[in-house]
Amino acid sequence: MSELETTIDDRFPAYRSALFELLAQPSISATGDGMEQCAELLLSMLDGYPFDRVERIETSRYSLVYAERTVDESAPTVAFYGHYDVQPPGERDEWESPAFEPTVRDGSIYARGAGDNKGQFLAHAFALDALTGADADPAVNVKLLVEGGEESGSLGLIEYLRGEPTELADADLVYVADGPMHASRRPTIIYGNRGIVSYQLDLETANSDLHSGNFGGPTPNAANELVEVLSSMFDGDEVTVDGFSEDVEISAADRELVGTIPVDEDALKSELGIDEFATDDPYYERLLLRPTMTVSGLSSGYQGEGKKTIVPHRATAKLDSRLVPNQDPERVLQRITEHVERENPNVEVTKMGSFPPMKTPLDTPASTPLAAALGTVWDEDPVEMPLLGGSLPAAYFRSELDVPVLVVPYANPDQGNHSPNEHLDVDCFRNGIETTARFLERVPTEL
Repeated sequence: MSELETTIDDRFPAYRSALFELLAQPSISATGDGMEQCAELLLSMLDGYPFDRVERIETSRYSLVYAERTVDESAPTVAFYGHYDVQPPGERDEWESPAFEPTVRDGSIYARGAGDNKGQFLAHAFALDALTGADADPAVNVKLLVEGGEESGSLGLIEYLRGEPTELADADLVYVADGPMHASRRPTIIYGNRGIVSYQLDLETANSDLHSGNFGGPTPNAANELVEVLSSMFDGDEVTVDGFSEDVEISAADRELVGTIPVDEDALKSELGIDEFATDDPYYERLLLRPTMTVSGLSSGYQGEGKKTIVPHRATAKLDSRLVPNQDPERVLQRITEHVERENPNVEVTKMGSFPPMKTPLDTPASTPLAAALGTVWDEDPVEMPLLGGSLPAAYFRSELDVPVLVVPYANPDQGNHSPNEHLDVDCFRNGIETTARFLERVPTEL
């Protein structure tokens, strides 16, 4: 066993205790619950690790927490990104143990934020601590930026990056440990993420709901009309909005890499409880290489128990579109709005939020030492994916700082982020610490 491994194992109980302390502090950005206290706790906690500088960066939303260790201004600089805010826990009785009372069961740490994202970003601080403890200080500059608004739109982070982000001006790479690893439990390298634009369609056809016996037939039905508009935008799994897929930019190398991603389609169908997929295309090709349009919510008319014979006068649909490299969320939403106006000019389209897609070239210099680090720690070659199916604010690092961004999830595939009983496997937490440390040992002199 190497000196680094011994140091991590010796200090692991302390690392776990520090994580538990942070997990016990609520930090729900959607409501503001515990946000200030969590930022203060994190600042205090990082002060105990081998950073030269730890400070708060104020924004008009929630504070960013920043830490750095500089060894040589001419050396490469790796910036790690994470977020200290979490999703609301949801219904208490759906948790086997309280959401903010971290508990170990069956080799996993159960708590809101365990995997998303407190356990993953703290791994970087612990890795730096273990390296210095093993007399193996990295030869690169290390920075850690932790935001407080990822779960509610990252407004503070975006404001910071679009202003004067002097702390990150010398960053050569942004490293993001977030999300679950591949379903095979093999370590994973992701070179980008899909973008997203979320929007709402609203239609009002009268001044109140109407009696379906007295008025049904001659009068407009908001539910029927909105469903017609939605139907006009789909043909099977194809989106039929003119210009929806324009500007898509997928390289031959990306397509080739997608073809190597392992997938057990029968097992996946069984896990999800579905009979068939909604497409004839290969699973990952459809998931990662083509934009989507998803109806995520519909409401209209009477939703209570029993029946109510009415003609609904209001209808609402919530949708999101996942976007692929080179698509602009604003441009895509404009195409959708134009389509809706042609179909029914009375339907109002409202933007709810967006993140742009992000893509780092597959041949970025950091990918080789990262793959080697993952192989050493996990004893398996990593799964490499050109894109993450979800959307991350990390895209703004790529667009605003013009640096490579790599996403390296440390959490188990079944972490249940955003769900009750979110959990991070203890071995994933421990291996995440070593992965960051091994990567920092291997970072090339030029990035």
